[in-house]
Amino acid sequence: MRRILVLGATSGIGFALVKALRERGYEVIAAGRRKALLDELGGETLELDVTAPDAITRAAAVKADTVIFNAGYGERSALPDWGRTEKALAVNVVAFERFAQWALTACTCFAGTASIAGLRGLEDTNGYSASKAYMINALEGYRRKARHGGFACRYVTILPGFVDTAMGQASTFWRCSPEQAAAVILRGLQRQQTLIYVTPRWRWIALLMRFLPRTLFERLPLSTQSQ
Repeated sequence: MRRILVLGATSGIGFALVKALRERGYEVIAAGRRKALLDELGGETLELDVTAPDAITRAAAVKADTVIFNAGYGERSALPDWGRTEKALAVNVVAFERFAQWALTACTCFAGTASIAGLRGLEDTNGYSASKAYMINALEGYRRKARHGGFACRYVTILPGFVDTAMGQASTFWRCSPEQAAAVILRGLQRQQTLIYVTPRWRWIALLMRFLPRTLFERLPLSTQSQ
């Protein structure tokens, strides 16, 4: 990692990650939609909406060797809300996939912030858990493509549990701060891990979620209050 582009840098994990990377001497471009927050971060920035038609062209122009796709959207409601679902799919699936495809021949490392929520189907998420499942499977597929196709790009899956951000308020269970999350992600990237749990103890919950029988999982009351 020499020159790193962080997409979705204006809040939460992305904001903290930009600061952590810069503190350790990395050359970082912070990208996001909100100019005021980019100005707060300072340094090299790129005002960018990942869903814009020219997003790839503008991202490519900064010539980063490492891209961290931390942009994301998720919002719960008691009843399905197509407006929220469509936005989740636009960011977490369509924009993510465009960047992941581009990175295969343009970057040496591409990391995507998925979610523990993507391991199983969860209610009240307006497509969020399904979109994160897409990211998890797509990143695994790209790792296989890079390995078997001889491409240099290393694909990394980041799996946060609950982080103290706007999208992580569903529970206080094992919730960490964005700064803690950034430290775990940075350590994982430096160690060239391809799967990073945030924080590491979430790997045990991930194992439980993966192997819990469907009939039992569907009986669990996981519904949350709408926001």
